Amino acid sequence: MVASAFPASAGKIVVTGIGLSTALGFGVEHNWKRLLAGESAVAEQPAESFPLPLTMPPVLAARIDRAVLAARIREAVPRQIWNTSEECCHLWLLTALEALEQAGLAEQDNIPPERVGVYAGTGAGSAQFTEQEFINIFTAEKAVHRDVSRLAVLKYMASSLAGQLSLLRGFRGPCLTINTACASGATALLTALDALRLGRVDCAVAGGVDLCVVGGVIKGFHKLGALTMRTELGARACRPFAAERDGIALGDGAGCLVLEREESARKRGRPALACLLGGAATSDAFSLLAPREDGTDQARTMVLALDDAGLPAERVAHVYAHGTGTRYNDACEARALEQVCGLRPTLSATKALLGHTIGAAGAIDAVLAVLSLNSGQVVPMIHLDAPDPDCAISPALAAEQPALGKANRAAVLVNSFAFGGHNACLAFALMHPAGKEANP
Repeated sequence: MVASAFPASAGKIVVTGIGLSTALGFGVEHNWKRLLAGESAVAEQPAESFPLPLTMPPVLAARIDRAVLAARIREAVPRQIWNTSEECCHLWLLTALEALEQAGLAEQDNIPPERVGVYAGTGAGSAQFTEQEFINIFTAEKAVHRDVSRLAVLKYMASSLAGQLSLLRGFRGPCLTINTACASGATALLTALDALRLGRVDCAVAGGVDLCVVGGVIKGFHKLGALTMRTELGARACRPFAAERDGIALGDGAGCLVLEREESARKRGRPALACLLGGAATSDAFSLLAPREDGTDQARTMVLALDDAGLPAERVAHVYAHGTGTRYNDACEARALEQVCGLRPTLSATKALLGHTIGAAGAIDAVLAVLSLNSGQVVPMIHLDAPDPDCAISPALAAEQPALGKANRAAVLVNSFAFGGHNACLAFALMHPAGKEANP
């Protein structure tokens, strides 16, 4: 095993706050309860959900109610913030504020603002707002209305995701919006991890967000042949690793974690929910759409993540898989997992429940990894009545009451494998490899 590139003196990086928003609802506790019950947010979307006809078969997706989102953001932040940001940013802000509140940073900062960084990952960014602006330009009945809004540029910019949170909370450290497609949330967490290890910041607010249930995004994935078309199955249509899987269902969502240098958390008297022990990011350099069939690139990413975390593969008790529900990608990931971990760790694939939330996916699963380590429970694998024999995995089936067992020694991996050949893997545990407890 290769030793971590960061010396032990860099200290542990701990999680002190988490936030979660999905099509199942807002808030960590609400989502966790419904996910453990195996509830799916995937459903057929009515035509009126979209401003223009999609001219395609009925759409299955996991959509956040935009009216509820609008009402919540107006209650949570000042007008000058919500009025100068669009819906994707609203979702990110709400989720980040939940994480900050749990971390004890909601009301009064007790970390110098210059020592707090913001790292927001997104794949589609302001896709919904941008689409609506172009609709206005080209379809308004009166020529005088065929124009963009006065604040359009501020809302187009993906950089506003990180920028608005920094503005809202006065954080003056690094402020980055990161796009590595479906690996964006995980990459944001890795970027924050490196900054903390290097001592550039003492605290980082990091995660991912996307509002993907948007006409243009849906049509684009449909053109690629990536969407499930089994509308007659409803919530059961997206079936990662199942023999008859036929594609993804898109979803809206956001996940956020507050990461701190352990010494910072100790000074503030904040308990550590888990340790982010390490991770890795790689590129396939193979194709914009598909990984190598043998899964070697994903396997390499996981091996590098375990090496960085100082973990043997035997410590991995559970994996939150990328598990999209597409035939090719699921098979590749299964081969990679078998190469690295064998068939020992159980597996969850939350996109069957939440849809594919693109840039938010890795961050959402990171939140779930922290919850699993603390509760000993894992999100069950659903819709796997007939597993694909070409996918050798150990699914966390609800009927078998999957659990982590001795959670204090267990490690949980989070996988994100994205278009563009972007790969990321994160390793979480309650305890440091040396055995010292994470809690101060």
